[in-house]
Amino acid sequence: MNATGTPTTPITFEPGDRIRFGLEPRRPYTVRATSEHFVVCTRQRDFAPKGDVVYTVIDWRNGIRGPINVIGQSCDVRTDEQCQLLVADLDAGRWTISHRNRVQLDILDRGQS
Repeated sequence: MNATGTPTTPITFEPGDRIRFGLEPRRPYTVRATSEHFVVCTRQRDFAPKGDVVYTVIDWRNGIRGPINVIGQSCDVRTDEQCQLLVADLDAGRWTISHRNRVQLDILDRGQS
């Protein structure tokens, strides 16, 4: 999709909060880890065994979200610790959001779990 966004004022999220995005309104994500600039969210993968999740990363500085820029966009985010490591790597600049698979930030609503 290669979307470009605009810097967005961060919303305070806590792990466990739920977010719905405009492109996936019926598939809420759960916040797993946060930092000043990034939020890692996961949801159960459709039609997959329990625990098989998909993820998206919110980038407040660029007003975008998407997977990270690795081949296949795969990243192990099954545990909270792995999500926190991903946020730390994003903050350190070791990873960025995929240029090919990013979308503009499209938060519909949020709620506590």
